[in-house]
Amino acid sequence: MLRTLILLTVLITATAGPALANEVRCPASLTVQAQPEAPGGWSPYPAKDQHAFAGVTLVEGDRASQMAAPAPAALEPDRSLRRGRSEIRQWDFPAARRDNVFLICRYAGTQATLAIDLPRTVRRCQITEETDARGMVLDKPAATAQFLCR
Repeated sequence: MLRTLILLTVLITATAGPALANEVRCPASLTVQAQPEAPGGWSPYPAKDQHAFAGVTLVEGDRASQMAAPAPAALEPDRSLRRGRSEIRQWDFPAARRDNVFLICRYAGTQATLAIDLPRTVRRCQITEETDARGMVLDKPAATAQFLCR
């Protein structure tokens, strides 16, 4: 019995590893080093600010050139569905996509972002965000947006 349990645990661990390796999630928060610019006579004191995950942008093309642009050209979702007080947006990617797709993670209260190229094995990205009664995504939701690419 113990031998079967150990074998089952090893099998689950071995099969779970590759699936998790193909998942891409934005970090739940971002720490930003704030360096104030002090006018003459003042002494600046830096601080670290913590910012909660706020949303995503998916962009097709070269990450370096797109991020150097004033506003990267965001991909529109392939599907959008409202369920009660939430909106689910989904992007689907073909198995043989030619262009690079990268993810920009946005955080509340800062213009700082994180970006990562999506592995070519990623086929779908989905975000679920809280909305108001009219279906507008909330700027300050009670619950953090849920996001996953796989």
